[in-house]
Amino acid sequence: MFTGTLKVKLIEAVDLKLTDFQLRHNVGLVGKLIKNTMDPYVFVDIDEVHVHRTTTKQKTFCPSWNEMFESEVQSGTNLGLTVFHDAAIPPDDFVANYSMSFDELIDITKDQNSDIWVNLEPQGKLHVVVDLKQDVCNSNNEETSELKELQGSNRRSRDMRRRVHQVNGHKFMATLLRQPTFCSHCQKFIWGFGKQGYQCQVCTRVVHKRCHELVVPRCPGIKDATSEESATGQRFSSNMSHHFVKHTYFRCTYCNHCGSLIYGLIKQGLKCKACNMNVHKRCEKNAANSCHINTNVITETH
Repeated sequence: MFTGTLKVKLIEAVDLKLTDFQLRHNVGLVGKLIKNTMDPYVFVDIDEVHVHRTTTKQKTFCPSWNEMFESEVQSGTNLGLTVFHDAAIPPDDFVANYSMSFDELIDITKDQNSDIWVNLEPQGKLHVVVDLKQDVCNSNNEETSELKELQGSNRRSRDMRRRVHQVNGHKFMATLLRQPTFCSHCQKFIWGFGKQGYQCQVCTRVVHKRCHELVVPRCPGIKDATSEESATGQRFSSNMSHHFVKHTYFRCTYCNHCGSLIYGLIKQGLKCKACNMNVHKRCEKNAANSCHINTNVITETH
């Protein structure tokens, strides 16, 4: 844990790219986004509590902010930096993020003089200057602590729509589902009003809120050296590709990845010859290599 003063200067970002979620769901804005790039800004969080937001830079994939902020930290464990696209119709779209513990950050800044480039997921890099001043004497004022907790709870409720839930590389966010949708984990219908489910902003996988922490397959959109074995307890390998072929459905069928209906007249989607998984043609590249794996059984074994 870290207690003290945190100073962060957000300088610039490079190699930012639109996610599949943006390209798929912002139907009316896709052409504009591709032509004019994006309008990015950065959210700074300490233990999932919002503490700062940069200004929005217009129409660029390589924004430059050069903005400094300072915050008092009380027993902080993690620093989060999230890049969003300032969408015309809220909620704003997730672009990429970075999260690291303060212990790791202290070690890194000692070696690199506080001027570092951090690797964003799923794409891009962020140039920041971090200055940490740790309090030696730990005389905490109870009233100040209670006030900070109250402020933190208010920020949480205000910024909940921007909270990113990270599980096995997936970037789940609460999402309003505009059509009947099934959970890709338990295969049950997602009921409710408002933001009924969680959708990965990288691979568009949809799950119940209660199921998002149980997802075993790693997000295919995250390029990470971590092996599948480490993501699932090193007890088995889940890197088994599907054998998809075009298929004609004669009744209503839902995609086992994004959970929405597969539309069309003939050869509407793809079906795995081995495990009978059904997906949209657009979802083939994002379908996890989990052929022959029963994720419900796997989850119960842990």
